[in-house]
Amino acid sequence: MASPIYDYIVVGGGLAGCVLSSRIREYDYAAKILLIEAGKETRGRSDVHNMQVLNLGGELDWQYQSEPVEALMGRRITLNAGKGLGGSSAINSGGWTRGAAADYDEWAALVGDERYSYKGQLPWFRKSELWFDDKNPEQHGRDGPIRVTCAKASNRVFPLAEKAAAGWEELGVSTLLDGDQNSGNNLGRAYIYEARSDGKREWSANQYSLDGVQVRLETFVNRIVIQKIDGNLKATGVELADGNVVNGHNIIISAGAFRSPQLLQLSGIGPKTHLQEFGIEPLIDLPEVGKNLSDHMIFFQHWQLRDHSAGHTIGSANPLFHQPQYSQGVPFDWIVNTGIPRNGLAKAIERDEGTEPRESEHVLLAKDRTFIENIIMFAKLPFPGVPIDAEHITSALVSFLPTSKGSVSLKSGKPGEHPRVNLNYLSTEVDKHVFREGLRQMTRFMLESNFSHQIIGESIPEGLPVEALALDDSDDKLDQRIAMTGGTSWHPSGTCSMGKVVDTEFCVRGVEGLRVVDASVFPVPLSAHLQAPLYALSEQAAAIITGKI
Repeated sequence: MASPIYDYIVVGGGLAGCVLSSRIREYDYAAKILLIEAGKETRGRSDVHNMQVLNLGGELDWQYQSEPVEALMGRRITLNAGKGLGGSSAINSGGWTRGAAADYDEWAALVGDERYSYKGQLPWFRKSELWFDDKNPEQHGRDGPIRVTCAKASNRVFPLAEKAAAGWEELGVSTLLDGDQNSGNNLGRAYIYEARSDGKREWSANQYSLDGVQVRLETFVNRIVIQKIDGNLKATGVELADGNVVNGHNIIISAGAFRSPQLLQLSGIGPKTHLQEFGIEPLIDLPEVGKNLSDHMIFFQHWQLRDHSAGHTIGSANPLFHQPQYSQGVPFDWIVNTGIPRNGLAKAIERDEGTEPRESEHVLLAKDRTFIENIIMFAKLPFPGVPIDAEHITSALVSFLPTSKGSVSLKSGKPGEHPRVNLNYLSTEVDKHVFREGLRQMTRFMLESNFSHQIIGESIPEGLPVEALALDDSDDKLDQRIAMTGGTSWHPSGTCSMGKVVDTEFCVRGVEGLRVVDASVFPVPLSAHLQAPLYALSEQAAAIITGKI
């Protein structure tokens, strides 16, 4: 009996795949849509609804492993990625940040399409969200599927928050209007927004209706079937792990920044010599497949408080933290986004590029850019072997806008084997300089600003052979610390970049009927956690694919 022919086959039931399937069904009601997901159902699971359970390392996690990272002392990094309906939106911490307008305007200029500017993406940001208040309605949606909240809305206020604000003000960092970093300008102190409702997770599989969409779970796709028809290459279906082929008119890959380029390569689309190395017939020599991998690095520290009895942290005896709102969100209410001084940045750019950059023209200098996210958590983040207590707070430093580019390639021609992921962190002078400047700024905040009255100093995890950071640390000392404990914040993108692998309609170059829609198409890094940008992009993609715009 012949396989039914679907109008759309979406490969990957993650964040993007669920949004696409739902909206395509809405816009093209008669269409037959198949959504294929390798992982399990998530919608009825209490551990997914509960935002305090991230499920990292469990059955809902692909647990990719990177190649040894030279800049991190040869350590391999575990790259957690959602494996289940909803993908990483079912296991993440829920952050809802857009990034800066400058990021999207760079994207639009690069691909020559204003739909990807901040102004062009704004309607899709608004369409995806149900904002918690009625302020700034031209920026925020009030009837979207994903309910967005923040600490202010639930009265989750931390005793040290205002003292921290004063410390940042002293360093020249002011609070944004209404604390809103999701209005195009994210430079400054702002609320952390979260995809939550009453403390429960909001994720794509649960919030976007899949009624009328055929969903196949625990189904692995080996490759895309591509045939030559009338002299042109056309995607006609997908081959499953059992060898069966499912046919479709439009194939959309939404398998994530690691798996999507791997699927293209397994299907004969990618660097010709690399495919031939594994006995794969190159259908299209597309060298950029798997290139341009971008990821945000993160660095954690513990800081010891002077007054352990003041009840300033979760883990203390303060009855404040027994109130329900403190178990319904992250252990902080504000984050601080900062730039770095242009002079030092320009010198780092010159070392990378060989010529002195023109400030008025260089993409990292012409506008104020957001390079660093600073998070002060009013709890001791429980690292392995490090229990929570009342004596410490935790800082996290996230480096946005990396210029180092990694890659995703095949380890073998076996579809079930994970790809080779080369993160290539800190391979440029710019990235090294940005991270050092971020660490120096955090050290000044903790040890030199007014907030230092709350802090004794940094506490080093037991067994880590380093000294606590100090105000006068050298570049070499900072590099050593980053190498020992730096890691991923799980924001991979760029491996099927728009403009190089796909066009502005998400079509894979040279193949009819084949698209990629997920974070792999982001052509530039964003100063954001990638969840909100990916919801917006998926909303716009569904409208483009069905001809609504």
